[in-house]
Amino acid sequence: MNTGPIAHRYAKALMKYVQEAGAGEKLYSQACVLVLRMQDLRQLTDAIEKHPEVSLERKLEILESALGEPMADALRRFVALVYEHKRIEHFERMLYSFIEQYREANAIMVGKIVTAAPVAGLKERLQALLSEKTGVSVLLEEGVNPEILGGFVLNIDDLMMDASVEGQFRLLRRELIDNNNRIV
Repeated sequence: MNTGPIAHRYAKALMKYVQEAGAGEKLYSQACVLVLRMQDLRQLTDAIEKHPEVSLERKLEILESALGEPMADALRRFVALVYEHKRIEHFERMLYSFIEQYREANAIMVGKIVTAAPVAGLKERLQALLSEKTGVSVLLEEGVNPEILGGFVLNIDDLMMDASVEGQFRLLRRELIDNNNRIV
């Protein structure tokens, strides 16, 4: 995701701070929660980024209520710094950039596994297998889509593996069309 140079620089500074202070895991998990909340509730993003009349204290209260837990001290100080430098309109992009940099620095791959029906234990088995094969930590989200009929679709970072019945039908259809369209 292109987060922009301002967001990237602030996220890089935050990343450097958490590496030196050793406070990265808590801040990373809270940044992930905030990003999800900001995606789901555009009013949250608007209240934080688009209303300069809202005080820093109020913005911190809003963010803490969105988190559902006390905000990490490093995150609280980061929000204050961003607010004081009048860069709060880039806050969500800063979080995205920080998450991306944290994952890269800590060898974390994130993906999604979609099956036709829920499969108990699949996520855990795949995470363990992929972590073992790649040597990096793999976090998977599960999804269900009955339209794929069977099998699974796995997306990790920029890679996609389609082992679904629907995907196999699509390949077969394409082969049949290509074979029938050849000039004899």
